[in-house]
Amino acid sequence: MISLPVKFAEAESSSSGLGAFNINLKSFLFQLVTFIIVLLILRRWVFPKLVATIEARRQTLEESLLKAKKTEEALAAAEQKAGEIITGAREQADHSLAEAKAQAKEIITKAEAAAETSAQRLIAEAEERLGQEKLKLREELKDELADLVILTTEKVMSEKINETSDRRLVERAIKGLVHG
Repeated sequence: MISLPVKFAEAESSSSGLGAFNINLKSFLFQLVTFIIVLLILRRWVFPKLVATIEARRQTLEESLLKAKKTEEALAAAEQKAGEIITGAREQADHSLAEAKAQAKEIITKAEAAAETSAQRLIAEAEERLGQEKLKLREELKDELADLVILTTEKVMSEKINETSDRRLVERAIKGLVHG
């Protein structure tokens, strides 16, 4: 090994080889040894930690991507389910609305029928009352007519003298009916 530095020293003095690049061999060797020591230190203690940190970061990113993908899939499934729920709710609302309309129509039909029946009953009752009133008025009219006939007959019987007097008597009775 000692012969190696000598060869380099000889090469330094010559204008060919390393001397041509103006490189100081001692300085170059010192830097090379320092570089190798630093490289070994980095390789032994720094690179493993750095690689472990990078690997952990990579795994964290992969897990985050997987979670994001799962979250996106869950969101899509939730949106689909929400759409199905909304569709179901709309169908149920439409069905309920149709059912409510049918019930309202049925209630209106029943109410109209009940009103018609009630109106017919009221008309029948009114007609019956009118018939009863009419009969009552006829009976009263018959009674009054009978009373008039009796009164007129009494007057005619008591004053029957001649035709003029009969005529006067009938006219007085008529006036009494009209004014009385």
